[in-house]
Amino acid sequence: MIDRATFVRSLTAAAALPAPPAQRSFNVLILGDSIAWGQGLKPEHRWRTLLIDRLGEVLKREVREISGEIHSGATIGIGDYNQIGDPGLYQPGKREKSYLDKGPYGGEIPSATPTVLAQLDALDASPDKDAPIDLVVISAGINDVRVTRLLDPYARDRFIADLIQLHCRLHLTALLDRVRTRCVERNPACRVAVLSYFEMVSADSTDFPSLRDFIAALLSQPPHTRAEARRKSELQGVAEATQAVNPPKPYASFADLPDVAKRMIEAAQRFYAESEKAIGQAVDDANRPPFSQAFVHVTPRIALDQAVFVTPGPSALWAVRFTDGSILPLDEVAALRQPLCLEIYSPEHDNASLNECRIASLGHPNVAGAQRGYFEALWDAIASLVR
Repeated sequence: MIDRATFVRSLTAAAALPAPPAQRSFNVLILGDSIAWGQGLKPEHRWRTLLIDRLGEVLKREVREISGEIHSGATIGIGDYNQIGDPGLYQPGKREKSYLDKGPYGGEIPSATPTVLAQLDALDASPDKDAPIDLVVISAGINDVRVTRLLDPYARDRFIADLIQLHCRLHLTALLDRVRTRCVERNPACRVAVLSYFEMVSADSTDFPSLRDFIAALLSQPPHTRAEARRKSELQGVAEATQAVNPPKPYASFADLPDVAKRMIEAAQRFYAESEKAIGQAVDDANRPPFSQAFVHVTPRIALDQAVFVTPGPSALWAVRFTDGSILPLDEVAALRQPLCLEIYSPEHDNASLNECRIASLGHPNVAGAQRGYFEALWDAIASLVR
């Protein structure tokens, strides 16, 4: 028979043990850019909403998304232009610029900050700072390379390749190391899914709109360097000379596309292939011995015939429509994003940023892309890890 003192000690010891997993919520931390945010999508159509719902169904307990600072345009935040090039964007001790206070769709507005590293750091100042993290999902790297660079049909291949290695491998590896320290080491059962990207335009994109207007949209951001300014001027000149505002379309095949369109598609192919490899290497680096195999690389299922400007057949990505020289976004929250863009950017003083904000959904997963492209690929990669 157990004596009273031993019984009391056993009760005290049991009370000090952490609650078993089934008695607490399953906590999901999502970090990243417009892919993580769900650009152009209503909340119920975002892949992260689908993920939280499916986890709840499978685990039969409360599942909480505890992140709150993901947004369009976020960079990783390691020594990039957005951190060191403009003192108005980042100053030690001051909170990074954010549009998340603009309401439930503030994350639609492209902004480099808060960076993904800042999003992770914000967890320590949140009410959930002591909550164990069970799953982390990350999308980061493309904004560090910059879309205007990776789709530039005349950019030097070696320059883009170097940027991809720098941001999508080296800086991403550093971010994953920080995630390990903050989340995995505090909860060894935590798993981290690292998302990669896709080809926005492909060889099947033969229903190209006006290249003049399309390139103007892609290059709406002011150039950061003299070289970029020259490149932007050259590219716009090529587009003006190549195609009128309302070209005949669709083209019969890739071979019939204007040279500038072919080069843009080839640039998108290079970014996809090289970033896919670099992100995979970053995940391998994060899983290196003696660390546990906590990280998994997830490639979205967006096929080449689901890119923008593909016909016939449904695209998995949001497109735009060009009408009388105007560029109209086709996503399902464009009407909600428009007033926010006008509130922040003045047509008279920053029309380039205003246009970028208005069509920010271009090339992002639409409802089908979010579900089949990202959610289903993500679920298949992690289902066996979280049960």
